[in-house]
Amino acid sequence: MLLAMNKLHASGTMPNLKPDAFTYTAVIDAWSKSGFRGAATRADQLLDKMEAKYLAGDVSLRPNSFTYNAVINALAKSGEPGAAARAERVLQNMVNRHRQGAGDD
Repeated sequence: MLLAMNKLHASGTMPNLKPDAFTYTAVIDAWSKSGFRGAATRADQLLDKMEAKYLAGDVSLRPNSFTYNAVINALAKSGEPGAAARAERVLQNMVNRHRQGAGDD
């Protein structure tokens, strides 16, 4: 879904179809609830992509508490090796963003 939206937006076919934080969070939440193998990794990768784009200046992709919690939830359910450490990293990123004033929600 995100790839199709990005492609349509970038091509100019549908310039108003740019995915925002709400869209990314919905996809991350869907991954966290899917139960698929690798879902937590996909959710974590999407969060990383959001954070990178936000830090590069795309303010519409600022992760919020729902985004971070969806990724932590996906990691908690995953049973993947290293998931607990990854969840702790996500939590620490959320705390750091809040302290820097980037998380007012």
